Parts: sequence; C-alpha cells; structure tokens
Amino acid sequence: MKLKNIIGTCLTGIGIGMPVTIICMALFGGWNAVIKEFLVWLIASALFGLLTNLFNIQKLSLPLITVIHCLGCILITCGACAILNYTENILQFVLYILPVFAVIYAAIYTVTLLTARAEAKKINETLQNK
Repeated sequence: MKLKNIIGTCLTGIGIGMPVTIICMALFGGWNAVIKEFLVWLIASALFGLLTNLFNIQKLSLPLITVIHCLGCILITCGACAILNYTENILQFVLYILPVFAVIYAAIYTVTLLTARAEAKKINETLQNK
C-alpha cells in the first residue's frame, strides 16, 4: 500500500470519525467545554476545506485565489477564536493568534504547493515518455 493511500484513508477516517466521536462524547459524558472546543474547530476545519475549493476555479489566478483563501481562513479563525473567547480584544488576537495562523498557513500552503508541483512534474514526464 502506498503512503499516499494510507494518508488518504487516515484523513477519511478522521473526517468521518471526528463528528461521530464528538456526538458520542456529548451523549456519554454530557456537553462540556472540551466538546464545545472540538466542535468549533471541527466546523472551522470543514469551512477551511470548503474554502479550499476556490483552488479549483481555473478562471482566477493562483495569487488571487491564495489571497481570497487566506483572508477567508483568517475570518474563519477569527470567528472560532471569538466563539471560544481565546482573546479579550483585537490587539491580543493580532499579537497571539495571527502569528500562529501565519506560520501554520505558510507551512500548509508550502507543502501543498510543493506537492502539486511534484505531481505536475511527474505527469509531464509521463506524457513526454509516451
């Protein structure tokens, strides 16, 4: 089994398992702050994923899509942080959460971009060898 398949099946399991897990946690242990936090970030993650569909719009340039995607992800993060009362004001958000967001976004974007370029290179090589 290829690593790509293993990662894909693990992500599918997480995608299906986390909502089920949160429901079971709430049913068995009752609603609490931990479940609320997991639920908020689970919903935020789903919204991040939905927003990522922007990259499938071929009429827009990659830099424009990236800016729209990043701003959307920042808004989703702001909403999640506000719901969970992570900061008391916008200054705290800018000082504490925005730098973490920027590092994580840059890391994920870089890995995704490098992976896409490697796939494109592999496809081009396959096409040239035919």
